[in-house]
Amino acid sequence: MEITDLKIDSCWNRIGVWRTGKERCPELDNVVHCRNCPVFSKTGRQFLRTNPPEGYRNEWTNILSKEKDIKPINVKSAFVFRAGNEWLALPSKLIQEVVNMGPIHSIPNINSKVLRGLVNIHGRLQICVSIGRVLGLEKLNKTEEQLKPDYISPERLVVVLQKNQLVAFPVSEVKGTVHYTPEMIKDLPVTVSGSKAVYTMGILHLEGADIGLLKDKPLFKTLTKDLG
Repeated sequence: MEITDLKIDSCWNRIGVWRTGKERCPELDNVVHCRNCPVFSKTGRQFLRTNPPEGYRNEWTNILSKEKDIKPINVKSAFVFRAGNEWLALPSKLIQEVVNMGPIHSIPNINSKVLRGLVNIHGRLQICVSIGRVLGLEKLNKTEEQLKPDYISPERLVVVLQKNQLVAFPVSEVKGTVHYTPEMIKDLPVTVSGSKAVYTMGILHLEGADIGLLKDKPLFKTLTKDLG
């Protein structure tokens, strides 16, 4: 069936991961990224069945045939999450998947503060480590709301691939993907010290939050040093 007149509400640009405003889709808490949302998938299928308007192909042929003088913009992508009471970010390219939080099974005869144990992800056992312990982050006490039986926790497990090593780590909350340019990175405040200062390259101020942009290579070298 062909659709000749399709009105599209591109909510992914308005309130999704590609939004420019402050309004945020509540479904992102569950699907994490718009690509996982059934609305996005359904709209894409409808769009592919739509006949282009008259003159559309000729117009774009003319546009694409013209030479353009475009200056490259160094836009980077970061995956933002909360560990304890700190908002942090890693390069998006490292993130393999985000899954619901499950039980962490301890490993016998392992004496490591960083290595949490094993987690089951899609039927496979995965090493689980703690970013919070490396950075020296404090755990948040549970609120009255979180103690209610019907409370749905925003905790997630993030799976990362770094130098052919897959590891998972628990986070308190996931914000998702953001985009920035190097000019947006601010220096660390003088009040930041210890492990947080060692593993953080700078601060991004986005959507009303100060986000610590992590140095992924030294961080994961520490996280995986007990796995050899």
